[in-house]
Amino acid sequence: MTHPYASEAYALSLAHVGAAISVPEWGCHVLARPIADSTLQDATGAYPLAALSPDADLAGGLARLKGAGLVSAVLVVDDRLRPGLEALEATFDRVRRFKSHFVYDRTLGPKDYDKHHRYEIRRASGRVEAREIALAEHLSAWTTLYGELVARHGLGGLHAFPAMHQETLARMPGVRTFGAFLDGELVSAHIFVTYAGYAVSHLAASSAEGYRNGAAYVLNARAIEALADCSWINFGGGAGAGDDPHDGLVRFKKGFANHIAASWLCGAILDADAYRALSADVGDDGFFPAYRGKRKKERSDELQG
Repeated sequence: MTHPYASEAYALSLAHVGAAISVPEWGCHVLARPIADSTLQDATGAYPLAALSPDADLAGGLARLKGAGLVSAVLVVDDRLRPGLEALEATFDRVRRFKSHFVYDRTLGPKDYDKHHRYEIRRASGRVEAREIALAEHLSAWTTLYGELVARHGLGGLHAFPAMHQETLARMPGVRTFGAFLDGELVSAHIFVTYAGYAVSHLAASSAEGYRNGAAYVLNARAIEALADCSWINFGGGAGAGDDPHDGLVRFKKGFANHIAASWLCGAILDADAYRALSADVGDDGFFPAYRGKRKKERSDELQG
């Protein structure tokens, strides 16, 4: 069995992002995305992490994507699902730390929650029923919960997952889901993707009632208990690409972690001439690929505004 994030079925479930392309040299699939105002495409790894084989032929995979006529490739990898950092830096044009991930490492001993998280877990435990569930049996309720999250935060693009994505998760090996119920209604759910002793937080959502009752707290605590076969549970990072300690999501996730791990953004330019032309009116602000970042005029307007 390959990692779920590396499988063809998973890549096909992200059709709203791009078309699935097999990269056997890496042991995974990537997505070919159209580039606005052109007939060109580039490649991106699967959400939320690209799962590369530890012995991946990195140069061979980039050569395959270059041969497919793609302008660039960008992946986000973590410290568990990748070859060595030295190999990445020797092959990709850009390798930089992306964001911190908050991890519960079981080898470091039992989790000792702080006063705030102990209170919230205890409060939620007395109000909702939290248990592991089969996603397929609650797919409609989960889809409704996630739809509320999308509407509440105005999510679009990548995070506007189609029904096919949720349906694929429901039948994919390695997916573990935890749900919180209030009067028999699903008010919060958290989906993890697991493989070879490593769990990654995939998606989580709560209704207004779920938020009011702190359901997400008890779900994370229950996941730590139930995922006993996973030595690492990666709860992911904060909103956006930052590690703002004042961000509520960062504080929430940090309360379940006993280790902070890095994720890495890896970018490669495959067609230098096309990349240069597409990026002609974009300044170098570190975004990769540059042509998907803000144009000079957009940044100028923001500064003047």
